[in-house]
Amino acid sequence: MTQQPTLFRRYRVSLALASVGGFLEAYTYVTRDGVFANAQTGNIARMGLYLAQGDLMKTLRYFVPVLAFMAGVTLSLQLRRLRKDWERIMLYIMGALLFLVGLIPLDRLSVLATVTVSLVCALQVESFRKFGDNSFASTMCTGNLRIATEHLNRYFATKDRMALRVSLQYYGIDVVFACSVLVGYWVTKALSVRAAWCPIAVYGALLILFRRDLNKT
Repeated sequence: MTQQPTLFRRYRVSLALASVGGFLEAYTYVTRDGVFANAQTGNIARMGLYLAQGDLMKTLRYFVPVLAFMAGVTLSLQLRRLRKDWERIMLYIMGALLFLVGLIPLDRLSVLATVTVSLVCALQVESFRKFGDNSFASTMCTGNLRIATEHLNRYFATKDRMALRVSLQYYGIDVVFACSVLVGYWVTKALSVRAAWCPIAVYGALLILFRRDLNKT
């Protein structure tokens, strides 16, 4: 018999996590001088540009979030190896980090805020990266877009309805991400740095669902 997916591999959970990813993208853009902290492509590109210009301080500024992202991936892997309940612990860690981000004022220690969000995004994208047997990213869109389009082309070539379904699921994740950027923009405009606390509610809801799943087993 095929094993049923755990809570954290359900598609609806993937959508919830994508909403956090989109929200945080807008949050750092609004509060931290237009910086995106979810994915590191932009930071690495800026590192190269500033290094070419000989500006070592700005090079270092964009190198620190990359290090934070690497640290987040490493922490996720180690916690997964050491603890059976690593998913629950990871949600607590990410929620605590976002709570701290919401305490960092504007124009002061902004680098610390973006680095911490980068750490949260690394923890999330490495820890919760599948719905069913399909890999996805909850804090960035490019990979999801590529896989969705591959499955859509497969459907047109073979009329395989499962390929169409998977394609729409991937597109759905990116749509939720984009809508959450919109919501995150307006919420952050209204709440400023405290908006970082909003995604904690999503993590809390997942913890409640996780507890219910455990009680059913």
